[in-house]
Amino acid sequence: MMLLLLACADPEDTATVATDTAADVVDDRLGEDDVPAIPEGGERWYGPDVVIEPGQEVQYCTFGTYTGPDVGIVSFDSYQGSVGHHLILLGTSATTIDYADGETVDCTRTNTMMTSFEPLINAEPIDAGRASITLPEGMAVKLNQGQRWVVQSHYVNTTTDRIRERDIMNIGFTPEDSVDVWAAAFALTQVNLSLPPAQASSLSFDCSFDEPYQVMYLTGHMHEWGTSFSFDYGDGVTMTESYAIPEWDPRYRDAPPLNHYEEGEFAFEAGATLRTNCNWFNDTDETLEFPNEMCATYGMLYPSEAPVVCSD
Repeated sequence: MMLLLLACADPEDTATVATDTAADVVDDRLGEDDVPAIPEGGERWYGPDVVIEPGQEVQYCTFGTYTGPDVGIVSFDSYQGSVGHHLILLGTSATTIDYADGETVDCTRTNTMMTSFEPLINAEPIDAGRASITLPEGMAVKLNQGQRWVVQSHYVNTTTDRIRERDIMNIGFTPEDSVDVWAAAFALTQVNLSLPPAQASSLSFDCSFDEPYQVMYLTGHMHEWGTSFSFDYGDGVTMTESYAIPEWDPRYRDAPPLNHYEEGEFAFEAGATLRTNCNWFNDTDETLEFPNEMCATYGMLYPSEAPVVCSD
């Protein structure tokens, strides 16, 4: 689900935007009345209009540019149809020369292009295809005029039908001068995974930041081959387990347990060691690599005007 956890394909892998109106295509696109109203002063953005084939798992990345005044994002709600797995809003350094506004590409496979992406806001996962976050009063995520964004839409069609989908996002804004504290997404992720078939594997990796941050919430992310997950915090020698899932449930891929923190309850101190620990059992006959399996800690923190990312 996540935040530098995306994989994007080569530029020539342009997605086929749905124009198929054949009788065998089930139209599962969300309508304007299928989701709550746009927040006052906010906007509604859309994912790609695509047909998902029977048995297909695919990710599409749709590009755009925010053209309004500098604002703060105070809420974000994403909605997908029946075969939606997750939707993530990311920022990108890719220009309109690289990808035009409205262009959609198949970004199922990974390559070096992913380094141009970082999470814009980490909404809290509720279920497959549904995520939401509303920030406390006076707090917002910075969105500048001209910010290029990417909507990553992940679909898993386990049916025998061809299904047409289009995702919807409701985004709440506040004027820049009404923001007291800027919040930002954070992601700690390891993408160099190689999990041999028919055996258990483990991975731990460390991150640290030069600035201190208060943590709003954090959670872990693995896929269905995960067996346990934990996050430790400390000085690199003495470490304290701050978040743990001793028995990973495959359902946590879509909606993992979250740790929420009040102000002053948990902070990443400057220079502290942030350690993510992932364990898996690969019961397939093939080596599993990113993005089929993942290892990440992510969430929201403050104060920061930009995403905070550690990726290897």
